[in-house]
Amino acid sequence: MLVIDDDPIVSQVMQMLFETELQLTCKVTGEEGLKAVAEEKPEIVLLDIEMEGMDGYEACRRIRQLDLPFQPYVIFVSAHSDPVKRLAAYSVGGEDFVSKPLQPEELVRKVEQALRYRREIHELKSQARGAMSVAMSAMTDSSALGICLQYFRRLFQAVDSGQLMRTTLDALREFGLAASVQFRDNGEVKTLSSESGNSQLESLLLQDLSAERQRIVCYDSRCAFNYGPVSLLINNMPVDDIERCGKLKDYLALMAEGAAERAEVMIQDGAAGQGQAGATLAAMIESQRTAQADARALLDAMRARMEDMLGNGPRAALLLGLVDEAQDSLGKLQLRQMRELESLGRRLRGVALRE
Repeated sequence: MLVIDDDPIVSQVMQMLFETELQLTCKVTGEEGLKAVAEEKPEIVLLDIEMEGMDGYEACRRIRQLDLPFQPYVIFVSAHSDPVKRLAAYSVGGEDFVSKPLQPEELVRKVEQALRYRREIHELKSQARGAMSVAMSAMTDSSALGICLQYFRRLFQAVDSGQLMRTTLDALREFGLAASVQFRDNGEVKTLSSESGNSQLESLLLQDLSAERQRIVCYDSRCAFNYGPVSLLINNMPVDDIERCGKLKDYLALMAEGAAERAEVMIQDGAAGQGQAGATLAAMIESQRTAQADARALLDAMRARMEDMLGNGPRAALLLGLVDEAQDSLGKLQLRQMRELESLGRRLRGVALRE
């Protein structure tokens, strides 16, 4: 508590009443008192009205202009307690008024009341800050969830690994994160970075981290998330903001898991498509073999029929020679077609084995 009063008796009474309960400072002029308020930031100020130099009204007005964490509770003290004086005291920012000569019981009661009021103000402000913090946190969470929901909508529209990685980097960019995404498909590795496009160093780092079978690996501001065929590497996690960093880890783990599920579907669809293509090709080869056998049988039957009809004359030899040429040409064509189909089958099986 700060006492600003040029009457030494008032200061002695204050010391007698409050010195053992409160940290007490006494000043005798408005200028000294104003400086003490700025430096010591008292909870309560007992302020005389009539002083030499700066009076109590002006001192209170200037106190209220100070940039303080908390304004003090100002109790005016005056031998003049007429309504005009009281109204003037309240109008410049005073909260209470005590008349001289001082009545100790009344003064103690008013100081205790002021302290209770100050505690309530502190508690209310603390609660308000807490409520504001909760509200801001909820707003932040809502925004983050909005980014995640939008990401999942786009993610499950992705048709290939490139679109999956670009969609993931776009969502991470909305969080303000610089990152790399890796897609692994049975030996084939693709890595895309938001900063350098394709970083070989980050690609190798993600492959090494994914081999460790740890879902989340963090060091300083870098954090990797490994889920199945997908890994995320975040280069600028906000480690100085512990609460935000923790929430981001939850969101990023959710995103990485969703990306992994979509990647698994892509890989399975690709394998199913290759199996279907292989089955279709096998059927084509079998059908071609059957057709070629039928064509050869037909030509053989034609040649035998012509031999029966034409006999062994020169004309028969000429016609049978044409049939033999046709059979030879057809055989070469059938062989070439079969080789092409079998080559396509080998390439398809090779792709399936690599993947």
